[in-house]
Amino acid sequence: MTEQEKVKQPANPIPDWVEESLFENLLKDNIPNFQCIKKFEVNPGAAAGENYATVILRINVDVELQDGSSKSLSYMLKTGHEQDMLKDMMGSHDVFAVEKGMYDDIVPAFEKLYADVGVAVKFGPNSFVLPTDQPYILLENLTPRGFKNVNRLEGMDQIHVECVLKKLAQWHAASAVYHEINGPFEEKYCHAYYREECKPMMKIMSEQITKIFTECAKTYKHYEEYGEHLVPPEDPIELVFRMVKVNPNEFNVLNHGDCWSNNFMFQYDAFGAIKETYVIDYQIPRYGTPAQDLYYFLVSSTNYEVKLKKFDYFIKFYHDNLSENLRLLKYTKPIPKLRDIHIMLYKYGMFGVQTAIGVMGVVLLDPTEKANLANFMGEDGDADDFKKLMFTNDRYRKHIEVLLPWFYNRGALHFS
Repeated sequence: MTEQEKVKQPANPIPDWVEESLFENLLKDNIPNFQCIKKFEVNPGAAAGENYATVILRINVDVELQDGSSKSLSYMLKTGHEQDMLKDMMGSHDVFAVEKGMYDDIVPAFEKLYADVGVAVKFGPNSFVLPTDQPYILLENLTPRGFKNVNRLEGMDQIHVECVLKKLAQWHAASAVYHEINGPFEEKYCHAYYREECKPMMKIMSEQITKIFTECAKTYKHYEEYGEHLVPPEDPIELVFRMVKVNPNEFNVLNHGDCWSNNFMFQYDAFGAIKETYVIDYQIPRYGTPAQDLYYFLVSSTNYEVKLKKFDYFIKFYHDNLSENLRLLKYTKPIPKLRDIHIMLYKYGMFGVQTAIGVMGVVLLDPTEKANLANFMGEDGDADDFKKLMFTNDRYRKHIEVLLPWFYNRGALHFS
């Protein structure tokens, strides 16, 4: 059986190890007057196309309290893929060890920096510990508290974008101050997939995606203007690895690394105004230029009406909030000027191109059972069909046909 066939084997979405008994101590420690579990229910927590890297489960628990009353609780459990090929792919970067460290250590440390200056900042959901050696992340389910995602197919409007950029500026500022106080972050938080051992996997992915994308791009409007510049004259992964080397003379932050719409959740008041914005999925942080997070988010997850029309305004909005938070947290190094952020965006424009060709295609694709990591990374007929669907549907075409000339005119497609 080939590796590709292994991936396509149907798998039980509920791992055998996810059992009621795992949760007893957690509930005893966190629920006052806990008596016993009355109901334990596990269901898939994400539809096809809404999550790729991990398995998401929703766990609903009804407990009986000592006075005879009952209480309902809900959790989101993230665990690994059962298929061998996907385990190997994800195993080259231990996303569970990284994300657990982020939830246990980094996120609380960043929140404490704000608490120490008298400002309450909460970045995301609470996390919990289970007595198991299996790879997992257990989080509170935010849905009962009224949190929800925006519709990824429509993209975020200006108000939602501003809320995300405000939170992102708080995160980046805290990371810069943390680095200044404590020194470099642990290695596991610094590189994401941009490590030598991941390079072969990345090259395979790049070759497959580039092949299909360049075929589809020939049908886009204005292709004749920029088409010859879409593929760099050297291996694009080697080019990217040079680009991600950290320049200590620039302003650097701990990038979230996966800033697309489904990784932000919003809580609304009775009138529909946004009360709170949370960030989830801290699996692939990377220390370096904030241009990475800015491009990733603004290219992949904004709606068509504001994506380019408001781009420079959004950078100014981000910079205003970044500067305010750096001053609040008593950052002692020079605060980057607005033009410094713009210079980074021009210098690291390839992050934007990568996002447009990669994650934006996933974000804008209608829900389909074909949307899985195997088809995104694979090279058989089903995988090719999936990628063609990504790059030829009308929604993606509308976005990419304005983005590619924009990147071209900013110099992001000029590799030599």
